[in-house]
Amino acid sequence: MPRMKAFRGFVPNESVVNPGEVICPPYDVIPEELHAQLLESSPHNAVRWILGDDPSAKPDENVFRKCGNSMREAVESGTIKREEKPAIYRYGIRYQNSEGGESNLQGVIAVVEALPWGQGVERHEEIRTHTVARLVDQARLTTIDTGVVQLSCEGLEKALESVGAGPDSGDLVFESPDWRGDVHTLRRIDDPEQVKAIEEVLEPMPSAVADGHHRYTTAMELSNDDQLRGGGFVLAFIGDLHQEGLHIRPTHRIWDWSPEVGVSPETVAEQLVEVLDDGEGEPWQIVLGNGNSINLMTRPDSEKPTLARRLVDVISEFEGLGAPATPHEENVARELLSQHDHGLLCLLPPVGREEFWARTMVHEVFPPKTTFFEPKISTGIVVRFTDEEDV
Repeated sequence: MPRMKAFRGFVPNESVVNPGEVICPPYDVIPEELHAQLLESSPHNAVRWILGDDPSAKPDENVFRKCGNSMREAVESGTIKREEKPAIYRYGIRYQNSEGGESNLQGVIAVVEALPWGQGVERHEEIRTHTVARLVDQARLTTIDTGVVQLSCEGLEKALESVGAGPDSGDLVFESPDWRGDVHTLRRIDDPEQVKAIEEVLEPMPSAVADGHHRYTTAMELSNDDQLRGGGFVLAFIGDLHQEGLHIRPTHRIWDWSPEVGVSPETVAEQLVEVLDDGEGEPWQIVLGNGNSINLMTRPDSEKPTLARRLVDVISEFEGLGAPATPHEENVARELLSQHDHGLLCLLPPVGREEFWARTMVHEVFPPKTTFFEPKISTGIVVRFTDEEDV
């Protein structure tokens, strides 16, 4: 684990606003329609700090500056207030999962020093340099840190219990439902001795990014920025990989291409079957644009890459197929496929927890969007400015 530290951030002010009115999903899962709904739900919603107040606006310098100013206005109006002392937080969310049941995620929120990959934090996903460049520009314009990197590890709760920092530790900051009814609970631990004990027990534990690779990489890029004294740290949630409240959902793949490419979906499917169908193992399915489907089974093999990587390798043998769409819901994937006559959908199984951890710990890098961790860690629970020292 890299250096997870207590910090003096800002939390919703319960005497002014219901904290749930502030909380919103992370920016990368907010389509335009939801953006509008969140704006309508409350004048205090944090979507204004990450995407602005106009769902149709193209993100640019003007929008980013307004985002930063919007969070500063929330401080000035008292909607969010600065904490009195540096703190580490116990955080939990009780939420409706994608299968329709109720789950409960537990963990810790702090700031983490963004050290190079492999120094306590491993990545599992390819980093897109253009995305990092955009986020670096955005960070310099907004000077705020609102998006929470999601880290996973093994044995977290046992380690925290050993220093008296279980789920009910600390002082209750708030317990509040958000716009969709998920209940967020934030508890503050700011006793210096207990904070130090938590920092020390976390430091030797290896971790892996579940979500937020580009935010973490952005903080790496900002670590030597003289204008952003806190830019080398980033908000982070750390949770136990094996807890029941954390789910790894499948991410499917859809390719569609012009008939002018000269390759039929049937030809691509035949090659996928030839290379990847072992006749035993994890079941998955290829669906063609004409409605036909093929059932396959691929044997898990730690000496070979993930199924997603092997799939990409086969597809890359055909020129001109382009990058895939990556929906994680099967009904959405099938709807997207129905819009294309010349396409192919691969309905993939999820990456298992043991496979995720084993591959990540040996530095294997997956194709983009191989995993989808549920739940996403929301924005607005606790936030900070990066142009000041708060650690």
